[in-house]
Amino acid sequence: MDHEDFVAELTLERAVVRRIAQTHADHVQSVRRFATGMAEEASFLSEEGPRETEAESGDEDGEAAAAAASARTAAASVVKAWKRVRDLESGGDALAFGRITDEEETNYIGRRSVIRGDDVLLIDWRAAAATPFYRATPLEPLGLSHRRHLHYTNDELSNYSDEIFNPEDVPHGSHLRGEAALLTTLAGHSDGRMKSVVATIQAEQDAVIRASERGPVLVQGGPGTGKTVVALHRAAYLLYADRAALAETGVLIVGPSPEFLTYVSEVLPSLGESGVVSKTAEQLYIGVLVDPDPSIEMARLKGSDVMVKLLATAVRDRQRQPVEPLVVWYGSRRLSIELEALTEFFGAAQRQFTHNSGSRVLRSSILDRLIDEIYEPGFETRADLSIALRDSRDVHIFMERHWPVLTPEQTLNDLFGSPALLRSAAQAAGLSDTQRGLLETERSTEEALRARRWHRSDVPLLDELLHVLGDVGDSIDRDEDMEHIVADESDVFTRAEEDDEHVDLSDSAFDDETADIEYYDGWTDGDEQATWR
Repeated sequence: MDHEDFVAELTLERAVVRRIAQTHADHVQSVRRFATGMAEEASFLSEEGPRETEAESGDEDGEAAAAAASARTAAASVVKAWKRVRDLESGGDALAFGRITDEEETNYIGRRSVIRGDDVLLIDWRAAAATPFYRATPLEPLGLSHRRHLHYTNDELSNYSDEIFNPEDVPHGSHLRGEAALLTTLAGHSDGRMKSVVATIQAEQDAVIRASERGPVLVQGGPGTGKTVVALHRAAYLLYADRAALAETGVLIVGPSPEFLTYVSEVLPSLGESGVVSKTAEQLYIGVLVDPDPSIEMARLKGSDVMVKLLATAVRDRQRQPVEPLVVWYGSRRLSIELEALTEFFGAAQRQFTHNSGSRVLRSSILDRLIDEIYEPGFETRADLSIALRDSRDVHIFMERHWPVLTPEQTLNDLFGSPALLRSAAQAAGLSDTQRGLLETERSTEEALRARRWHRSDVPLLDELLHVLGDVGDSIDRDEDMEHIVADESDVFTRAEEDDEHVDLSDSAFDDETADIEYYDGWTDGDEQATWR
């Protein structure tokens, strides 16, 4: 099929698609007129019914109740009618997305049924008659000789791709697209070895598409072996076979690029149905700005499984075992918690599933012990004491030093921007000095972090940290606490860099004196840069 033949075929398909769209549009208008008429009738019953009832003699209460019931019924019918209009309009203009041909007839498959008189112009993809469009394979064509996918650009039919289920029946020079082109090309080779490869690929495709496993299915193969086609047909098969269940749980399709997802949305009509979301990998983590990776070496390193251990170690390094008692001032009273108790609290925190939930447990244990020491019934409630001690400068500094609340962005920013943190985590993960150098970046301030542009390969790391850290809400009770923590942590980092008077965290996991993320010991009562309560 040369270019002129292809254009002629595309023109014929466009005529069919336009006829389907026009028939559907006429039906939508008919349903809209019906809904409008019902709305006018319901409005009339609602406004006129009570007045007419009041003018009549007899049982006015009974007549009024009947009129009200009629008005409610009419209103419910109006809602149902307009819902039908919205449903019909939701498919857009590009209703038809496929065509199947068997020995007897050709049928078009689309988002909904379109019927004109006795002619079925379009078969709803959920109907049994559409099953071969999804389930037909080269090994089991289900009576089909030909399947066609229709591709649109801005709701205008712009291309199509064909699959011929018996490559030997393809006329010489046919302008095939999609999987059919691959199969025909491979089958055209003269040696038997290549033909056996084709048979193997088809068998594997059929097995994968119809696999009954509910868990992950990994499809492997070289370039051009049809992995994408198999994956899309697998998704289409599941969406058809398990439509009821998937409508409740939702479907997520992850692709490598927006262009790929555009192709998927054309091939899989169910992308316009309930609960289906398509995303690229970097779009799965919400709220970050992404730039391309500066080097392939960096991207490969950040995409390797060694990063899981690196991140886990980086988080554990922020959980720093106390080595001395905690002293807290409550007014003029000096409160203290012995090291033995702190060690017990720390152990309980370490048993939590996420870092931030562990922070909450450690903080709650400390507050409960302090409250027990000063609580006197009749003077203050335990709730009042909890609020006062929770805002204590001493408690806050202890938590920031030994088990701070962390977000994924803060953690990754601190890790890649701190030589000490990165050196500790990299050593545990077995990274070389060269690999560690690929990860080093300049640390952003807390304010700049909100607008930081991350590398594309950072997004999976942020997602992994989200699971390791847990939600920030696991650790704090009020929104204003988070603002307090974020602001104060920023001050700790900034002031420590600007002032030489700071405490070296010699009890930390960093066995060197160059740790640049440290507790600042220069706070004064008149310090205006930090607000302690």
